[in-house]
This record gives sequence, structure tokens and C-alpha cells, in this order.
Amino acid sequence: MLIYKHLAKTDSTNAYLQRQQSEADIRNWVVSADEQTAGKGMGSNGWESEAGKNLTFSLALDASFLPAARQFLLSEAVALGIIDVLDKLLSNSLEGMSFLAEAVRLESMPSKPADKLHIKWPNDIYFGNRKLAGILINSTIKADKMDTSIIGIGLNVNQMKFQDWPTHPISLRQITGQTYDLQPLLEQIAEGIYNKVEILKTDPSTIEREYLERLFRYRTWADYEVGKETLRLFMTGIDPFGRLQVVDEKNKAYCFDVKEIRFLV
Repeated sequence: MLIYKHLAKTDSTNAYLQRQQSEADIRNWVVSADEQTAGKGMGSNGWESEAGKNLTFSLALDASFLPAARQFLLSEAVALGIIDVLDKLLSNSLEGMSFLAEAVRLESMPSKPADKLHIKWPNDIYFGNRKLAGILINSTIKADKMDTSIIGIGLNVNQMKFQDWPTHPISLRQITGQTYDLQPLLEQIAEGIYNKVEILKTDPSTIEREYLERLFRYRTWADYEVGKETLRLFMTGIDPFGRLQVVDEKNKAYCFDVKEIRFLV
């Protein structure tokens, strides 16, 4: 059973849960905030979110069933839990199609808006070539097993204007033209993540397969920045440690960690 707590303002919901962890059993806590003063993306990246317009929250889960060497499976399950909810949300928003076409500047529309949803490695949620949600996971490890994982989520919901970030942010409202009630959406997404992690406990192969099915640019050629070079690469998959596997035009294989390669979009 998930336990919900809402804050008007905090530095970051991940940091809040990390501070609480020394004093309480935070497993299954979901902490959301109207405003984060130090919201973070992966590494040194920031996260832009207009106060009260979007979902910024963190969920703490027991991940002790998972070997530390396979912790990327948790990242896959979390991304899939979010995308399952967004699939249903966008599939029910067909009346927003004309607005969507203008917002995303598509030359042709997919049969369903949800067809444009993908997971950009390692775990961003993209609509077309634009970032809709980000995930930041902070985990503790005991011996060779995971322990508690704090999963931070930023989902652009009702915000209409963004800075010109390289990720080209987009919100659900920009996609559909609709305004969303944040609390019910928060609960749907938290439950979606929880349910996918439950599947992961007994059927990790299904999580791996579904992740590849939704992976942005999987089994396609695209341009990437590696060091100071731009390379044309074909994405072949993800290794057991979560590293991106690609080949170049001479069929030379590469395996990259996060920050070793940049998607050019």
C-alpha cells in the first residue's frame, strides 16, 4: 500500500526522502511537491518545472529482491510503469489530435498519439523527439543486493512554456490541449510503477522485452556525439548492466555508459 505525502516546497523530493531514511521506514512512501528549489536531472542536469503545473515526486521502493549487478532492470520497470499510464491517457485524448499536430509539428499523424511515446535510453520518456518526463533513481546497496531505491519523477503536465533546453521539453497539455488534475494522475503513475516492479520480481524477461519494444531509436540508424565526434550508429540493444550497444557503418561494435554518448535530436 502506497503512502502519499504532499509538500508545498522542498529542495527535491529525492533529497527529502533520503533525509527521512535515517529516521523512518520510507518504503512505499510517495512524496510530491508543488515546487522544488533544487530539482535535479541525471548527473549535473537541472529540471525545469513551473510551480504547481507539473508532477514532481519521488517513490521509495524495496528493491532487495534485485541483484546489484542487475539494477538497470529497475530503471526499465519504472519507465515502463510511467509509459503504460501515459499510453492510456493519450489514447483517450484523440480529440486533441489537431492541437497535437501543431504543437509537435508532425508532417503526418500516427494512428494513435500513444504511438509517439518512447523511452530514450536510459530512462527518459519522449513524445516524438521531445522530452516529456525524466527519472532519477538513487539506490542503496547491501552486499550484492539492492536495498531501498528512491525513484524521482518529473513529468511535464500543464506547463505551456519552457526554456530552449536541448531536450526540447513538451507537456501533456501541449500534446492534447487538455488541463490535468495532478493528484489523480500522480496516483495512477505511482501505482503503475509499483505494479511494473511487482512484475519484475517474478518475470524480468518480460520487462526486458517490453523495454526494448518502447526504446527510442532501437534497431535504427541515427547520429550520436561520442567525445567530439559525430558518429552514425545503429542501436542493437542494452547489455545486462544497462549499457547502450551500437554498431557503426563498418559493423564495429561499441558499448557505452551514460555520459559517454549523446543523442543528437
